[in-house]
Amino acid sequence: MLVENSHTPDALAEAFATVDGLMATGKFARSLSVMLPFVQTGELDAGLLDRTADCFFEMRDYENAVNVMRHVTATWPDDPSAWGKLGLMLQTKGDLLGAEQAFEEVLKRDPNSIPALTALNGIETFSVDSLYAQRLMSLSEREDLDAKHRALIHYALAQIAHGSGEAEVAFTLFQSARNEVAGPFAPAIFDEMVAEQEALFEPRPASEDASLLPKLVFIGGMPMSGTGLVDRILAQHPGVFSVGAKTALSRTHGAIRMHLAKTDRPCNYWDWMEHLSAEEIDIFRQYYLERALGGQVAGGKTIVDAHPLGCLEFGLAQFLFPEAKFVFMSRHPMDTALANIASNVLNGNALASRTEWIAQVMRTVYSSATVYASKLGDSMRLQSYEALVQNSEREIGLLLEHAGLEYDAACLTPNALCDVPQIATMLGQEELSTETQNQWLPYEEQLQGFYEQLGGERWVSAWEDFDKTLR
Repeated sequence: MLVENSHTPDALAEAFATVDGLMATGKFARSLSVMLPFVQTGELDAGLLDRTADCFFEMRDYENAVNVMRHVTATWPDDPSAWGKLGLMLQTKGDLLGAEQAFEEVLKRDPNSIPALTALNGIETFSVDSLYAQRLMSLSEREDLDAKHRALIHYALAQIAHGSGEAEVAFTLFQSARNEVAGPFAPAIFDEMVAEQEALFEPRPASEDASLLPKLVFIGGMPMSGTGLVDRILAQHPGVFSVGAKTALSRTHGAIRMHLAKTDRPCNYWDWMEHLSAEEIDIFRQYYLERALGGQVAGGKTIVDAHPLGCLEFGLAQFLFPEAKFVFMSRHPMDTALANIASNVLNGNALASRTEWIAQVMRTVYSSATVYASKLGDSMRLQSYEALVQNSEREIGLLLEHAGLEYDAACLTPNALCDVPQIATMLGQEELSTETQNQWLPYEEQLQGFYEQLGGERWVSAWEDFDKTLR
């Protein structure tokens, strides 16, 4: 039974300061250990329960995260933010009906909640003449909106326009949404990185102690190429510990280069590989695992890391874990470009702000994958998105085999993030549905600039020939 603040306010405030610092660095398991004594005494504190739910969620323990938030909404039923958080957690868990109900609870208390309206629209696109669509239109005319909320509204209205077949309006609104929250991006960095990769990367041979290392599968590709979908497919397997799309690999790469710079050794993108001692390699291997797992224990399960652009650092992953497996996602370049433009504007996907950036990064990513495929051999699987959605059972079976996992039928039904039967009315979704293919065709005119920046007919035809070999 919960009780009202059995600990002193100072004790809670001190605990929260520690917990917030740990959470900021991704140490969610340690954060929970700090809060556990308070939870065990039945402490009834909104901040404590909110942080506890966040930790469970970040550790991908969705069941416990949802249970905590259900308790929060039962205790403080008039708090719309708690209902909104519960809705997002239920949606991630695949409980779309429960998520819709939670977002409706938000709107009962705050009828003009832009996050709740846009979240509902993300599950199932509103019809253009619906009450909620009209409310979004009205809200879009307010002059006091901040950039984040204006971006969310434009993004939702773009999805509604797409569902109504208004391609030009939708594309303009998607671009408007991105302009509201556009962030810095430097694609040239990736070009330099891959140039060094092509010249310097060589796979590290497996050693006798490699069998003692955890089993890992790294999934990469362009953002919105299906990496998140494959992660959700594999996460259904009882032998998998998914860490999601964390940046642990790139953070480790940066830490290695900084360490070598401080010790006056080569520290460019790939020239450092011959300059690390066995002890240093082990230190950075643990550094990666700590940031990927957040202090959790994988318990002998296969760890799945699915950060899209992590594919550019497959070489580092192989260097640290010589027996790791790799999956590179190949999706039609035009569908990939459109999905990036139409992806969630608040997900940090800065490259989607400009079509020339998408084109430049796409060329670089495929160039990198070609080199890795030639050097990593059977440890790397090139996975066609088209084959995956058209022949799901066969392709998922092959993915599981590649990952060294027994076949499990649960993987055929990954958690859906939207109403899959209505997927044709949405853009920027990675779901196990053939309706996510060829969505770019009505936008051919709007994507002409990207098509030319990518390399035109020659590049796209070369990709089509390549992808056919994967089916």
